[in-house]
Amino acid sequence: MKNKMKLGVSFFSLLILLSLILTRSYLSLAALVAAALHECGHILAAKLCRIPLVQMKLGIFGATLKTNRSLCSYGKEIILAAAGPLTNLLCFALCLVADAKSEAAELFTVSSLVLAILNLLPISELDGGRIVYCSLASSFSVECAKRVVDALSFAIIFSLWTLSVYLILRLGASLSLFVFSCFLFGKIFIKNTYEI
Repeated sequence: MKNKMKLGVSFFSLLILLSLILTRSYLSLAALVAAALHECGHILAAKLCRIPLVQMKLGIFGATLKTNRSLCSYGKEIILAAAGPLTNLLCFALCLVADAKSEAAELFTVSSLVLAILNLLPISELDGGRIVYCSLASSFSVECAKRVVDALSFAIIFSLWTLSVYLILRLGASLSLFVFSCFLFGKIFIKNTYEI
């Protein structure tokens, strides 16, 4: 019997999706398509590596795929984590080769690149953090891997937050980077204080 993947959708993600549809913005559509392809890359990698996916949860800042950890090696988890950003980088490269000039195509190209770069940051809740964690845990202890990823996460999120505050004060821009860094900080570090 095949395992079926459960799909969970938060109320806020439905509101964001509705607002994207209602605004009819090329940027919104481009970002949504890039994010959907990113998740398809993860799902394809899971199928190719025969990793059973238990749940896909759609949240405000993207989707989270849950695996049955007891059935997944560190090597397969690295492949699974890398597949999303690699899909975005492949889309970016194909768009450059195709030399599409429409506004929608250019926004999709940029969205794909930005999504890949953000997800490759070694932050614990992102694909890059998962890749670093699995790489370290396979060679060192799980506790060592967790400490290194937590330290990297804090340093990078604090740097993003500092940059966003500077850009807001200096240029009056970059509110989205500020919200993104605050969200990541809250999701990672406030959650960890309740898990102790």
